[in-house]
Formats: sequence, C-alpha cells, structure tokens
Amino acid sequence: MLILDVLARNVTSRATHPFLRHAGREVTYGEFDRLTNRAAHALRSLGVDRGERVTLAFGNSLEWPIAAFGVLKAAGVLHSVNPALGSSELGYVLGHAEPKIILTSASSRSLPDSIARLAPPGSSIVSVEELMRESSEGPVPEPPRENDPSTLLYTSGTTGNPKGVLMNHSTTGVSGEHFIRALGITPEDTILAVTPLFHGNAWGALVTALQAGATFAFPAAFHASEFWPLVHESGTTVLYTLGTILAMLLSREPSDLERRSPLRVVLGLGSATIRDRVIERFGVSHVAECFGSTDAGVVTITPKGEPMRPGSCGPPVAGVEIRIADDQGRAVASGSVGEITVRSPYRMSAYFRDPEETRLAIRDGWFLTGDLGFVDDDGWLYFVDRKKDIIRRGGENVSSVLIEKTLREHPRVAEAAVVGIPDAVLGQEIKAFVVASGPVDEQELRQFAAERLARFQVPRLWEFRDSLPKTATQRVEKYRLRGEATRLGKQLLG
Repeated sequence: MLILDVLARNVTSRATHPFLRHAGREVTYGEFDRLTNRAAHALRSLGVDRGERVTLAFGNSLEWPIAAFGVLKAAGVLHSVNPALGSSELGYVLGHAEPKIILTSASSRSLPDSIARLAPPGSSIVSVEELMRESSEGPVPEPPRENDPSTLLYTSGTTGNPKGVLMNHSTTGVSGEHFIRALGITPEDTILAVTPLFHGNAWGALVTALQAGATFAFPAAFHASEFWPLVHESGTTVLYTLGTILAMLLSREPSDLERRSPLRVVLGLGSATIRDRVIERFGVSHVAECFGSTDAGVVTITPKGEPMRPGSCGPPVAGVEIRIADDQGRAVASGSVGEITVRSPYRMSAYFRDPEETRLAIRDGWFLTGDLGFVDDDGWLYFVDRKKDIIRRGGENVSSVLIEKTLREHPRVAEAAVVGIPDAVLGQEIKAFVVASGPVDEQELRQFAAERLARFQVPRLWEFRDSLPKTATQRVEKYRLRGEATRLGKQLLG
C-alpha cells in the first residue's frame, strides 16, 4: 500500500484523531488531508509536473510535513535539504537536483537570500506561507503511480560530492510497518522525534506514525533542558532519536519528570553502548537499535521482547536478505567479517543522474553497503566498521573528502587528511591533519573552513605535520592517522 493510500485509509477511519502535534498545536488526519491537497493544487498551479523536484529548504514547522505530502500528492519528487549546509555543498545539491520549486519560509530571515544566490537557473523560490494560501482542498487529479519517483535525498559520500538517493512511491514510508511490528507501536501511541524533519530519523518517525494511525510530535529544535517537559506535554510514548542525544540527556542531573514520563520505548540509533543506562535511568522497557541507510533502507531492527545480543543490530526485517561478502563478492560463513550486502525491495531505485555509481552499488540485485560486519548462526547482524570515509558526528554523516577538498583550497595548505576519532558524546569527532606550504595556523584554517562548510563539518581537532603516511601508490593511510589519534586520546585521558 502506497503511503498516500495509508493516509486515505486513516482519513476514512480516524479523521478526527490528531496526526501532528507541534508547538501547542494539533492537526488531525482529516485536516492534514485537506491541507496537503491545498499544497498539492498550489504546486500544480506553479507548474510542477510528474517527476519534477520540489526542494524543502526550511526548518521544523507544521508547514514542513504539509508541504512534503503536498509534493507527493502532486506527483512531484520531495527533495528536502539541510538549510544549514555550507554554500559549496548546498550549491552543488541544488544544481544537481535542479528543482522546479524551492520552498523557503519567511521565518528564516537570511535563508531566502542565500538560497536565491545558489538557486540554479529555472528554479523558482516560493515561501511556504505563500504556498498555503487559499486554493482547492479537494482531491488532487492524476495521483502518482507506484513506480513514479517520490523522494530525493542527498547523502555524503567518499567522492566529496553528495549522491542523490532516489526512491519511488512503492518504497516510500514502508519502513514504518517494520517498526510497528518490532516496537509494538499502536494507534494510540505518540511518536516524538527531536531531530530536524529533513533528517531520516524524523522522517522515519513521521511515516511510522502514519502507518500506525498514531500521532507524530516534534519540536522546533532540540534543547536538552526542554526535553522532558516536551515528553509530558506531548504525551510521548515512543521516541525516535540518536545515541548522541541520549548521551546528552544522561549527562544532565536526574529529574522527577524523567521517571514519571509516559515514555516506554526508544529507537536510539547508535545507542548500544548506553542502552542499559537509558533503560535503568529513564524507566523505559526497550531501547532498540537498527541497521540501514538512506540508500539501503531499513535492514535490521532489534525486536522488543527478545533478549538483546551485545553488539548486534538485530535480525533482518521481513522481506530483506543479508549476505556477508568477501572482496570478490563471494558469501562468507557466519561469524566471518566481510562487506554487508543487502537484497531488499525497500532500497533505493537509483542514484539520481549517476548510472555509474548505481551500477557499482547494485550488483546482481545485491546492494553493497560499503560497511563491514558479520552475522551469527541465527542471522543477527553485527556491524564492525565502515569501509567508506564517512564520519558520523552527532547524527550527521560528514564526508572527510569534502572537508579535505575545502582545506586544500587554502593557498598555504599542501595536503590535508581528515578522520573521525571516537568521542563519548558525539560518537565521532573530526580531526584534520595538515601539511602546510607556508605560514598558517589553526585559527586561520578553522575560519577558512567555517566560511565554506556547515558548522558540524568544521574540524574541532587539528594537527600540523611535515608529511602524511602513504602507501606505495601515494594514497594516504588514514587508518594510521586514526589509530595514532585514538591512542593519543587514550593517553591524555589516562
């Protein structure tokens, strides 16, 4: 069943039940249906045809999910971006996607001006407030078909340029069914996500709530001091979040609110090391982990009610197969480490406008994740390491190559290598190793990077060297740098 069919089903059976809860306001399923129809009609009047991209470039608000589903109903392709990206990356993404419409918000004062400078020729910039002005709230003609493209999300890659992950309507939102089964979610639950709505974690919470006929709650932004009052005010029973956010909450002084909250289940991506502490302190019954990615979709979930297996991401969800392969693509035995490959009806359809990357990623129906792991005799997956040079800092995927490329643009930088090193709160912190060709210091490079990258992409740790370790073919040996940085950190910590 397509995600728009699920919405129609809920409108028929639960029209007056709240679907969205945000900043003291509620939107029922019936209201959401009418408002998304209005957005879809407005987009059609602006010339959005089947398969054309519409970019959402604004922060959390009730208008965000309404606009998103308006795009889907108009048979356009939903393209959400992080508006805080650096100008070079945001400019690349917009130029590659070539959206028909870029939606901004009047509440983001400086953003429309910066978007205007980066927008490719042919893209129109429209405020979401203007989009939601009076138009028809009736059914939208010529709805999308099952194999029509539905969403386009860009993910950081080792090439430095983000790759556009294209999904179609047959796969959009289906992950919700897996989480409903694994976490025991019911129509009476309220699912809270505190990450930005353009983040896959929040999108997953939204579509899970929709699939369950439940309520989706979200704040304008995450603030640790406001978290437990938000849980109580929204009636949250299920939390979608990241291990880094859970670590922040654990670092705060205990409060009575956290023990009296209605919260019972947490999906905490990257929370395995603090799972027991979260259960004990916050009184929840289950903290789930999962394995997946923007392009592979949801692959595994640790199910509620089954004993946890230390280090495991859980068994594959229904319909998904996992094969651990060696460098020649041959399956290896259980317990042996290799690349995690996935055969799934829920994966991406293609990398947008990149047939070569698509060919390299999908071989004989198997998607190559680029991650290393193994399975036990029962098929439960254990993640070991990443083959790709992606740094996962505080829930954001950061391309080390993008940062290196930026640093090398400085006139007095000869070489640069960037690695992720373990961090107790963020998961990984970013460290830059620099070989200078002239006088330059950390402060100057930090400022140089900050002017070209998003805040979360700017390295916090810096080291200047005379040279970088390299292979015989002159490839930088990042594993050596990563190991040295990690050992030094342990020595400094005693």
